[in-house]
Amino acid sequence: MKRRIKKIGINLLKLGFSVAAIWWVMSKISFKEVLVVFSTANGYYLLGASFFLVLSFVFSAFRQNLSFRNTGADLSQSLNIKLFWLGLFYNLFLPGGIGGDGIKVYLVNKYRKNGLKKNIGTMLVNRISGLVAVGMITIGLYYLSGLHVPYGNATWIGIPLGYAFYIFVLKFFFKSFFKIHAGLFYWSFALQIMQFISALLILLSFHQTTALFDYLFLFFLSAIATALPITIGGIGAREMVFLIGAKTLGLDNELCIALSIMFFLICALISFGGLYWVFFPPFRRELVPVKSAEEIDEQSD
Repeated sequence: MKRRIKKIGINLLKLGFSVAAIWWVMSKISFKEVLVVFSTANGYYLLGASFFLVLSFVFSAFRQNLSFRNTGADLSQSLNIKLFWLGLFYNLFLPGGIGGDGIKVYLVNKYRKNGLKKNIGTMLVNRISGLVAVGMITIGLYYLSGLHVPYGNATWIGIPLGYAFYIFVLKFFFKSFFKIHAGLFYWSFALQIMQFISALLILLSFHQTTALFDYLFLFFLSAIATALPITIGGIGAREMVFLIGAKTLGLDNELCIALSIMFFLICALISFGGLYWVFFPPFRRELVPVKSAEEIDEQSD
């Protein structure tokens, strides 16, 4: 009971921070101007942005299956993608609760009996490899942007240090995943490049042709901020980073927020497709969960 109350309390704090962050951002911009930016958007570019965002999700699903198979869970790519889309839906519409990761961990363990700890490890190594890839791209974009900070020329060191940290964590804390560390990073980097293209196309849809790397630098910096467990689903954190960064770089506040909102809306639209798998679960053809080796041995005794 105490654990449940504590969890509810933490989620309420996150919700409060998200609401406060959104309120602060909205008080600093003209929402009417944001709507003007939306109204002038080029639909063809937005379709392209949606395509590359879907492609990034597919790459993320491939990374997920690489991890699951490493734990002994035999998932076809078709089944894995269904499971991934179901997770997207829960991540968007049940943030702070069970969430998509929890659903995937539960279902895979139920039907493959490969172990909860292994499945939790799968989710963690995916997030770690993804965060390292985002960090590297953010550093690269820093050099292409107009931002200059003291000792900023030395930020390149973060790229080899980030990968060294990734190797260290997997080798000493997630040893069973170390043999696939290169594959995990490959898919993480590839999916982030797809999201880079998606964000770029959103900017082009808004007829923005200058300072593109500045906006994209803020986009990836905000992605790091959303990984911090201080808001509900990252809502509010991304917008705060965009607004603060826009003022620092002298960028258009409304365009930054428009980019953030449009990216979220496209993600939400794509993720909503996972609702189908709520009513038709990915494992629905597997009426009997797969038995573990220990259970088979017990029955044979």
